[in-house]
Amino acid sequence: MIQRYSATIAKVWFYPLSCVSSAALSSIEQQFSMTTSPVMYIPGAVDIGNTRIKILADGHFFVHEFNDGWKDAMHKYLWSFPGKQLLLGVSSVNPVIFAEFETEMRKRSSIKIQALSGMLPQQPFVDVTTIEGIGSDRVLGMIGALHHDPTLIKPVITIDCGTAITLNAVNVHRKCVGGAILPGISTQLRALHESTQLLPSIEAAFEDVSCGTSTTQAMRVGVVHGAAGAVRGIAENIVHREFDGQQPLVCLTGGDAGLLQRALGSWSVEPIHAPNLVMEGIAAVMAHWMERFIQQTAHNHLAA
Repeated sequence: MIQRYSATIAKVWFYPLSCVSSAALSSIEQQFSMTTSPVMYIPGAVDIGNTRIKILADGHFFVHEFNDGWKDAMHKYLWSFPGKQLLLGVSSVNPVIFAEFETEMRKRSSIKIQALSGMLPQQPFVDVTTIEGIGSDRVLGMIGALHHDPTLIKPVITIDCGTAITLNAVNVHRKCVGGAILPGISTQLRALHESTQLLPSIEAAFEDVSCGTSTTQAMRVGVVHGAAGAVRGIAENIVHREFDGQQPLVCLTGGDAGLLQRALGSWSVEPIHAPNLVMEGIAAVMAHWMERFIQQTAHNHLAA
């Protein structure tokens, strides 16, 4: 998947594009002087989640948990681009870490960053205008899923398995009809430990049994298989009520996606495990935005 994803980033300039908001154009114009073209910049993607950061640029992938060493590790990764300039599109669901990330990037003159949140309402890939307060990670995941097959004519469900599990539904008209949010697997296990006196702190893992024969095993069976049952039930209800029974493309992403996929077992659909779905969505949005900027810049120079 990393190889496929790297190819997506490498082709970032070549997506079919139409228009982008004037606010987005204004934002990028502020980052470049009149003598600097964004073509000189290598496009990249940054996904800042609740527990870790992912970066991909020029085929080089970086992922790190948010601990005491994440900033040093990130700078070491960024030193692997000597003499190159990067333009990184950033999706974040973690305002505190995003602020720290911005501060670190100001130390590096060869890197420009652009938060994607302001561009998402105008992106042309999926209509989210009727969904109140939808997070950028959810929108970008849906865009990433749609770019798995640009000719796709079936509906789409994305399932992001992280701190929270989110399900997001897109109909055949490329309109998001909504979704569901429930506690993630590790979040549920941690809540059991922190809300009781005797249940232990344990790591998430798949148990191929129907009944646990120890407290630890019983917790894993209940949480992991319970999450799979909830996801399956919600998805099937979406198919029945929103898609008129038409089977969708289902994409699983997030840190616990592999674990949930095992727990889902045999299902009427075969979910695709797409670990970098949000990053693929970032690549599509960056392509759309940067190509429009290039077109506008060329037009302005001709007009002058």
